[in-house]
Amino acid sequence: MKMKKKGLRFVAGVLAVTMLISSNSVFATTTAEYDEQIESIKSQQAENEAEAERLNEKLDSLRDQTSEAEAYQATLEEQITTYQTSIDLAVQNITQLNTNITSLEAEIKKADEEYADTFAELKVRLRSLYASGGNLTTLQILFDSTSLYDFSMRSEAMKTITKHDRELMEKIRLYRIQTQDQRDELNKEKEELADQKKDLEKKQEELQALEEENQKLIDELNVQSSETESDLAAAEAAKEDYVSQLDQLIADRNAQAEKEEEARRQAEANQNAANNNSGSGNTSSGSGNTSDVLNTGDLSFSWPLAGYGYGSITQYFGGMFSGSPHGGVDIGVPYGTPIYAAESGQVISAEYHWSWGNNVLIWHNGTYSTRYAHCSSLAVSAGEYVEKGQIVGYVGSTGQSTGNHLHFEVYQNGTRVDPLNFV
Repeated sequence: MKMKKKGLRFVAGVLAVTMLISSNSVFATTTAEYDEQIESIKSQQAENEAEAERLNEKLDSLRDQTSEAEAYQATLEEQITTYQTSIDLAVQNITQLNTNITSLEAEIKKADEEYADTFAELKVRLRSLYASGGNLTTLQILFDSTSLYDFSMRSEAMKTITKHDRELMEKIRLYRIQTQDQRDELNKEKEELADQKKDLEKKQEELQALEEENQKLIDELNVQSSETESDLAAAEAAKEDYVSQLDQLIADRNAQAEKEEEARRQAEANQNAANNNSGSGNTSSGSGNTSDVLNTGDLSFSWPLAGYGYGSITQYFGGMFSGSPHGGVDIGVPYGTPIYAAESGQVISAEYHWSWGNNVLIWHNGTYSTRYAHCSSLAVSAGEYVEKGQIVGYVGSTGQSTGNHLHFEVYQNGTRVDPLNFV
């Protein structure tokens, strides 16, 4: 993937710069050359920090997108479940309607059979009447009767049978009409439920397609997040390399500065001796220090915050912090509290760092340097000479910080050591 290749190019670039710096440091012979290399490292470090910051922002964005996609996925799954419940209910209703229709059809069939039997019986009687000479008139009933009572009984029976048949036929006819209406209504409901079931199934298929597409998006976001995390880890490793290289160069520069200072002193002493031997009354006082390197001799570090002591320490040196040993002490104090230089020295850097935030690095002599990190703002600039107790910045929470505090570091020969051994 493009992003992965970019990350690999980024790491390859870091390694190339590391080899270049390591190679160049062999040929550095003056503090000016060391300063040039330090500036080169700081430039590469700034690029590394910018890349790390970009990767952090990208990772945050990917995580936000993933969270939104997962929430959307949960909504889709809930909707699919709801539609499935509706489909199941529709199927149950259709099944019940089918049962009702089957029952009605059985009753209608029974009514049809009764109607057919009655109609067949009526046809037989009518056929008998017709075979006996047509309609049974009152005279025919009288002649066929054996008595007046028999005549009366025959006439009444004929009326009753005819009336009963008519009533039975009408009852069956009405029942057929009624049950047919019910059957038609049930069939109509059945069709409507079937259409509803089709619509629900179609909607469910659409949601399932969206769910599959969204899952692909989540998988892709997870892949991108993993790759970005790998690139960020590479940037973090490169950052440590830059810090290590910078610390080593500073240590080497300090050692070189000591040599240059010693050579200057020796040259000055030789010059003074030569002047004394020549009898010249004009001797050099040697009070002017032309070296750009401060040499204060024995140092005496002071606490960098006024009015706040050890009780304000929130994180000690060496404890685990974000998966790595803590390189200084954290002192939790209010926002804007002034920060004072622990000792006099020259400001090596005063800038923003993605991890340290606004920070100041002061070189004190060939052995010791101090750093003041997470400042809200800075009061000094690179190259400036500061006195012990001078304000160098103000407490804040910039960079990788979770609250207002001063992150205070002491470097001994380029290696971070416990500040509490000195203050």
